[in-house]
Amino acid sequence: MTSLTLPGWLTPREYQSEAVRTWESSHGQGILNMATGTGKTITALIAATDLYTLQDDRLALIVAAPYTHLVDQWTADLEEFGATPFRAYGSRSGWTSDITGAVTEFTSGARDLLTVVTTHKTFATKHFQRILTRVDGTETMLIADEVHHMGAPHLRQFLPTDVRARLGLSATPERWYDDEGTDALLSYFSNGIVYDYGLAEAIANGYLSEYYYIPHIIELTDDEADSYLAVSKAIGRILADNDGGGQTGGSIDITDDEELQQLLIRRSRLVGTARNKIQTLESLIREIGSESIHHSLIYCGDGRVEIDADSDIAETTNDDETELKRQLRIVTELLGTDLGVRAHQFTYEENQKTRERLLNDFEDGSLQALIAIRCLDEGLDVPATQTAFMLASSSNPRQFVQRRGRILRPHENKRHSIIHDFIVTPPAAISENSYTDTFSIERQLLKSELQRVATFTQNAKNHPDANLSNIPTTEGSLRTLKNNFNLMDM
Repeated sequence: MTSLTLPGWLTPREYQSEAVRTWESSHGQGILNMATGTGKTITALIAATDLYTLQDDRLALIVAAPYTHLVDQWTADLEEFGATPFRAYGSRSGWTSDITGAVTEFTSGARDLLTVVTTHKTFATKHFQRILTRVDGTETMLIADEVHHMGAPHLRQFLPTDVRARLGLSATPERWYDDEGTDALLSYFSNGIVYDYGLAEAIANGYLSEYYYIPHIIELTDDEADSYLAVSKAIGRILADNDGGGQTGGSIDITDDEELQQLLIRRSRLVGTARNKIQTLESLIREIGSESIHHSLIYCGDGRVEIDADSDIAETTNDDETELKRQLRIVTELLGTDLGVRAHQFTYEENQKTRERLLNDFEDGSLQALIAIRCLDEGLDVPATQTAFMLASSSNPRQFVQRRGRILRPHENKRHSIIHDFIVTPPAAISENSYTDTFSIERQLLKSELQRVATFTQNAKNHPDANLSNIPTTEGSLRTLKNNFNLMDM
C-alpha cells in the first residue's frame, strides 16, 4: 500500500516551509499567492504530507487543475512523494470504476491513502461530486491549482463545503473583471490569501533569473484604430448599462454576458495581432542576427493579420489586395523561410510526444525558437528560455504574469532573461487633439498597455527607456508616448 512521504532528493526551501506553517496555523484553509516558478506544487505536496502524518497516516487528497497536462504533471509529482494517484478526466468510463473502488477501500479502512487528480471541468460535474461525497470531509484535503479559475460561477458552485483542509494555489488569485468571483474564492478558503511570496523576493534569493525588459512601440494602423474605437464604444455601453464603472470594469461578471465576452475577445485580438508587430519583429531579428537567435519564445495572438498581397509572406491566389492569415502562421513563415531561424510552433495541436521532442530540441539548441499562442501560459516549464518576444499579451494580469514566470525560471546556462514587449498605441495623429471621444478611448488603450509596462518594469534590471548595448531598444520612446497622451503619472 502506498504512503505519502517527502522524497529523498527534496530539501524544502525556507519560504516553502514558511508557507506550509502559515497555512497550517490558519486551520488548514487558505490560498498561497506565490510567483510563477517558485514551486507551488512542491509546497502544496509538503503540506499534504504533513497533514497525512498528522492524521495518523490517513488522507483523501483531491487535486483539481485546469488542464489535462497539469493533471499529468501533478500525477508525476505525487508519484515522487510515494503516492499512486488516480487520474479523472475525459470519458468517465475510463476512470469511474477504479476511483469508486478506491473510495470504497478508503471508507472501509482497507486503504489509508486516496489520491485523485482531476481537471476543473471534471471536478465540476455531478458525477464526480457524487463520488466525492462518499468520502468523509474531515479526512479530505482539496488542492485547487490555478485557483483563480475556480471563482467562475459554473465552477465555484461545486466547491465542497464539507472538506476541511482547503489549499488554493495561484500567482494571480484575484479574478480580472470579477470582484464577486474573487470574493467567493476568498470566502471559501476562509482565511483568504495566507501567504505571499513575490517576484522580487524570488529574484533576490536566486530562485528566478534577473531580467531586462525592452518595450517596443507599435502603432495601430488607421483601419485598426477605427475598429478598436467601434468595439470599445460597444463595450462601454454594456458596462454602463450594468453599472460596470467604465472601461476598466467593475463587479460585472464577464462569464454571464456572452456579448461582452465576444467584444472583449475581439478587442484583445485587434491589439494582439496589430499589423505593425510583424515588421518590428522582423527588424529586431535582423538586427540581432538570425544566427544569434537561441532559446527564444515568441508569444503570438490567436487572431488574424491583414497582409499586403505583395508581401513576401502573402499567398494570394487572386487579385485581392490583402488577405487574412493567422499571426502564428505568419511568424512561423517569417522566421523559418525568410530569416532562416530554426523554429517550430508549439500549440495545443501538437500531441504530447511531439511536444516532448520539441522541448528537448529547444533545450539542446537544435531548435532556436518556439512560437506559441497560449499553451505555455500555465503549467508547462521551459527553463532554458533566455529571450521572449511578446507579440501578444492581454491586459489581463493573469496572462502576462504567468508568461513572465515561464521566462524567468532558472537554468544552468542562463545568466539573465530578456523580454521584448510589443506595446500597442493609437496612431500618432490622434494625440494631436485631446478633446475628442476618440482620444479618450484610445488613451484608455494606451493606459491599459502601460499598466503591463509598469508591472514588468518594477523588477527589471533596466529602465524601460534606457539604451542598452547589445540589446535592440528605442531610447526615450515611452516617455514621449506618455507625454503625448497625458499619462506621465504612469
